Amino acid sequence: MGAVIASIANLKGGVGKSTTTVMLADGLAYFYGMNVCTIDLDAQANSSQMLLTEIGVQAAYEQGKGASHLLKQFMNREPANAAPLIMPNAVTLEELRLSEQQDQRQGWVSILPSHPHMRLQELDLEEEWYSKAGTPTQLASALQAHFSEAFDHLRPLYDIILIDCPPHLSPLARAGLALTDIYITPTIADAVCTWGTKQFSDWIGANIAADLPDRNFVVITRFRNTRYARQVASELKELYLNDRVFGPNIPESVHVLNAMDRAAPDSYNTFRGKYGGVKGDVRRLAERFYEFLAKQTGQKWQKIRD
Repeated sequence: MGAVIASIANLKGGVGKSTTTVMLADGLAYFYGMNVCTIDLDAQANSSQMLLTEIGVQAAYEQGKGASHLLKQFMNREPANAAPLIMPNAVTLEELRLSEQQDQRQGWVSILPSHPHMRLQELDLEEEWYSKAGTPTQLASALQAHFSEAFDHLRPLYDIILIDCPPHLSPLARAGLALTDIYITPTIADAVCTWGTKQFSDWIGANIAADLPDRNFVVITRFRNTRYARQVASELKELYLNDRVFGPNIPESVHVLNAMDRAAPDSYNTFRGKYGGVKGDVRRLAERFYEFLAKQTGQKWQKIRD
């Protein structure tokens, strides 16, 4: 079968989508030894910056790597192949680096990074496409076909592909969702995000695949342990999305912010050093998602670190 594709997506921005992507990439690589490929389709390039740093993102772009060049393939009608565009080392954890140095790789993270230049590319693409009487839905379908062929070259190389989708329902986001085997919804425990998450879920079932909501893993991020937040989280689980699998709540914490700040492209930290006070939350997130993944796919991976 090759790699499982999991899209991280929500209608609303600012809900911890990229942070969840990085935590899952690190957690699955560290605890289960998975070979993870992160694909950043969001022009904000947040998950790319978290894994590579700003300097690394720019260097990747100048080397002809990343999602911007994948989009360029599409716009120039070139053969679809994402493999040459991958940055093969997006590892930030010292344990993974040392295992690789000893020729005993136990978990790895690679990335197809984004770049802010994609904003302009998307505008150019949409203007050209719509000027020829094409529709957003047709553009999404064309992008899906191109990405599907491009990612086929990656599936034999990885255990899981995590697609960090743009917010809203742009053709890029719709293309990423259309390719997914399962999807992950980060959200925040407040009334606005709950309403938006419910709308997004309904739209997914009506427009992407009727059974895709059954393959949904929900993560409540930036959780404040207040009476209001607990009530909203309970309503989300019991009233709106009571048929979904929920991961652990990820607390709002300075430790999370610090974990996402890589000092330099060649800097590494231990898992404990990187995640500090939220290391247990990242472990629980990886464990809960692994259980969900194994149930959905029938595939099993051995836990190699505790």
